[in-house]
Amino acid sequence: MSSPLDNLEPSFVWKHFDQLRQIPRASGKEEKVLAHIKKWAADRKFAVREDSVGNLCVVVPATAGHEKARTVIVQGHVDMVAEKDKATTFDFDKDPIAVRIDGDWLIADHTTLGADNGLGVAAALASADDPSVVHGPMEILCTVDEETALTGATNLDPKLVEGRTLLNLGSEEDGTLFVGCAGGCTAAIDLPVKRAAAPSDHVAMRVEITGLKGGHSGLAIHENRGNSIKVLARVLHEWLRKTDLRVDAMEGGNKHNAIPREASAVVTIPKAFAQEARELAALTQKKALTELVTIDPGLTVTVTEWKEPVAEPADPASTLRLIAMLIGLPHGVLAMSRDIPGLTETSTNVAIVKTDKAGFQVVTSTRSSVEAALRFGLDQAKAVVLLAGGTMSESGGYPGWQPNMSSPLLATCKSVFRELRGKEPHVTAIHAGLECGIIGEKLGGADMISFGPDLAGVHAPGEKVNIPSVARFWDFYKAVLRSLA
Repeated sequence: MSSPLDNLEPSFVWKHFDQLRQIPRASGKEEKVLAHIKKWAADRKFAVREDSVGNLCVVVPATAGHEKARTVIVQGHVDMVAEKDKATTFDFDKDPIAVRIDGDWLIADHTTLGADNGLGVAAALASADDPSVVHGPMEILCTVDEETALTGATNLDPKLVEGRTLLNLGSEEDGTLFVGCAGGCTAAIDLPVKRAAAPSDHVAMRVEITGLKGGHSGLAIHENRGNSIKVLARVLHEWLRKTDLRVDAMEGGNKHNAIPREASAVVTIPKAFAQEARELAALTQKKALTELVTIDPGLTVTVTEWKEPVAEPADPASTLRLIAMLIGLPHGVLAMSRDIPGLTETSTNVAIVKTDKAGFQVVTSTRSSVEAALRFGLDQAKAVVLLAGGTMSESGGYPGWQPNMSSPLLATCKSVFRELRGKEPHVTAIHAGLECGIIGEKLGGADMISFGPDLAGVHAPGEKVNIPSVARFWDFYKAVLRSLA
């Protein structure tokens, strides 16, 4: 059966990516893709090492004549963010990713594509298959569960690899060499509430926020995209100014590292206020669009009557505390770098809100390339939570990757880039949690660099990769391997 990727170049890379897009590999469910890589290695008689959490290292012998070169670790993560449009029927546990080509872009239809980091893994495997690639000893390190909490890298057994030179193929901007990244931490907020029967004159209403782009909470945070949870809080806050409001349930977002695209709440309000509530919601949408129209013009606020019974919503005091907390929690860019122009230094993302009978749970994700600023960002959120009567716990903290501008590997990569493209590469850090920081710490230090092709819409439905940039990325990667060999 033909594939849209059949005639794309470089063929070795696209062949491997075509196989990966058809294998379920949502975070935490990487068994099938790991089995695929093990079989690929066994077919070529490559040795495989595996640690207790499932990280794999495939040991690839050097090209003949280059056996004495230093060992190079080529690293990528095998899992992907599993996101789809709400109206799309798709099972990430069994369905292959549907793709289409539009001009220079390979695009996923209504789901994430998994180019993050499937293309990096595909390139790593392709470099062992393509006989034209010259390389020294390679260790292809495939980590698991990167997208949820970097748990594969965090629990990596350092004995899995021997090399101390690492090429991370997980970044998303062609022509850019990344030499540092932000550290980060996830926070879980619990807000207990009291519940009581709504007054007899109340009617249940559902408020829904849709049409936002979402996206990666590190890479896209500087664009000031809309946050569905914050918009929802604004609508309810406007209602609360005018009437008795009681929140029964609230849901929004589902990934700590994605800006939430959709959110909804079921509330009770006086029946006499229902029409004014709709008008206020429409006015709030209009006001929010004055801020978001150039980046998120699809924002839609919908108010409908809720037909299901609402027995005991949160009481007025609890509702006030919830809405005040969601309004007050910081979201977006907190500081820009003083050292690297255009780089976000510190940010936070109000990512998820959920409900149970006892109360409401909120998840935030804070990032910074400066440890002290990361701590302060978390403390800001905690202060708001404490004032609202909630509690906050932190988990999944990971270190940043401190840039080393004197790195021998960086010097090699810059030289190769100049020779290939006749210009200097862009050298910077990234406001996202690359695994390099964790792996480097695990190995007791390593010379590392990260690069990749152009990706867009990462972590959101419609994720896409620029096809010509994959060829440029591949040529650069091959040339770096040859130089290191």
